[in-house]
Order: sequence, then structure tokens, then C-alpha cells
Amino acid sequence: MTLQQRLDRMYDLRRQGYNCTQSLILCFPDLTGLDDETAARITSGLGSGVGGLGEICGAANGIALVVGSQYSANPADKAAAAATTRELCSIFASANGGRINCRDLKGKEGIRPCNQLIAQAIEILHNKYCADEA
Repeated sequence: MTLQQRLDRMYDLRRQGYNCTQSLILCFPDLTGLDDETAARITSGLGSGVGGLGEICGAANGIALVVGSQYSANPADKAAAAATTRELCSIFASANGGRINCRDLKGKEGIRPCNQLIAQAIEILHNKYCADEA
């Protein structure tokens, strides 16, 4: 899947009412191995900063979930998964004034709309794992 195909799918999912994390993870079935229903169900509570609490942005949560899907379930891989998540979420935060929490990104002085944040996260993941695809 190309980056543009992932972005087009994300915009379509957002129009349908999917939250930020859902709209991101559903763009990476080739990486996660999840079918759409399962992916949508397990990420349904992550909207608006984890259950509407304004905590970690859904796009950043999506990054962590996609990264985690690239590692085995073996606890020995936990450190590597955390390091990659930290690396990619740092790129995301750097592009957004060092912010990663939904309330900080969307507050009175919001950085950018959710769709732009999700698109950034999709591009970060695509560049990391699918750079050979146009």
C-alpha cells in the first residue's frame, strides 16, 4: 500500500466517524496482521486522548500499536519495541512543539487538526516500515 493510499483511507475512515487511533491502525493491516473489525474494536476506547481524558494523542497511540505489532510476544523484545516507539513518537512530538497529549495538541492553542496529526503519524510509520513503496 502506498503512502497516498494509506492517507486516502484515513480520510475516508475519519468521514465515517472512526477515532484517531482507529483511523491510523486501519491503514496498516499489512503490518499489524489485524482484520478491520478486530483493529477497530481494540482501539475504540483510545479516542480523544484515551477515553476522552485528553491524555496521549490517538495518533501517538497508533504509532505504539503498529510498532508493537512488529515485535514478537516474547518479553525479551519489549525493550526494542519501547525504543522504536520512543524514537517514532519523538519524531511526532518534535513536529508538534514537543507535545504528545491530546489536550495539549487540541487545547486553546492547538497545534493542528486531528486529521493532520494522524497523517503525520501515518507518514512516520510508512517511512519507517514501507519506505520502498511509493
